[in-house]
Amino acid sequence: MRVPQENDDAQNGAGKTQVQKKLHLEIDGANKVQKNLHMDQTPASTLSLSRILKAFLLATSLGLLLSQCMSVAPAPAPASETASRSSYSEGGKPASSPTNDVLAKRPGLGTQLGHEIDDRSTNTHFYRKSGSQPDAVATFHYNDQEGAKLMAEMMGKAVKRGGEFVLIPGKLEVSVNSGWGYGSAYEHYHAGGKVFVIGDAGSRYGLDLKNLTDRRLEVVVSIDGLDILDGQPASTRKRGYVVPAKSSVSIRGMKVGGKLRTLEFGTVAKSRAATAFGERGARNVGVIGMACYEEDESARRRDRVAETYLRDDARAFGN
Repeated sequence: MRVPQENDDAQNGAGKTQVQKKLHLEIDGANKVQKNLHMDQTPASTLSLSRILKAFLLATSLGLLLSQCMSVAPAPAPASETASRSSYSEGGKPASSPTNDVLAKRPGLGTQLGHEIDDRSTNTHFYRKSGSQPDAVATFHYNDQEGAKLMAEMMGKAVKRGGEFVLIPGKLEVSVNSGWGYGSAYEHYHAGGKVFVIGDAGSRYGLDLKNLTDRRLEVVVSIDGLDILDGQPASTRKRGYVVPAKSSVSIRGMKVGGKLRTLEFGTVAKSRAATAFGERGARNVGVIGMACYEEDESARRRDRVAETYLRDDARAFGN
């Protein structure tokens, strides 16, 4: 019969059609692969140039970033760290600095403070006659033997003496003593109306003030430009020691922070003036000054009389 043959032919035709479609698909796939291959086939020189350009841009960016990082200043150290680094070396000793070197090279004596001692002074009221303007101000210098002699000779003929000396004629006599009131007075040079005391390095010293008048005096004392009662820069307006009429007082130390510390002849670099106020403070090393105030007797008597009446009205029991 012919029907089966037609079916076979139909089936064969359908098979051919499917094969053709498959071939077309494969051809299309091949074409796409070829296109992809064409697209991927970029010249080697183009790839190399692209990579070089990318590397250059990357290097440039890194260079800019590094330059910005290097231009940023480092954060400042905390104040405590900065102070410790500038003031001390790694060994814990004062670091070398131009100021320290200059002070260390200065010859002669300065006044440094020693250990703490008992303060036996008491407070009292003094009636200044002239307010904050002292009635007299006088100074004298001190140094080692060589320095004191040289300073005296520069003023004229130097005369060496021992014991006390009159600092303010008719008012105040002074002596610079070793020890604690029982020591001998340091020698001194007189020249050109000035006094130059000869100190001894490493030794303690004190000041004895003698009132030559028949009234109380208040004496403001400075050593190396520092007030004897607080260790700060001196001023004639500050308070001083009250010296009874025809009597004396002994000064054995300088008060700093409320504590009394001994006076010692030492180096300029280790003086209180240098250690507390640096090179500027050390410019006043070697001089001792005294400002003398007379008392207003009328004002003092008025207060005494008022106090007498107040005490006379005092009651032993009850108010």
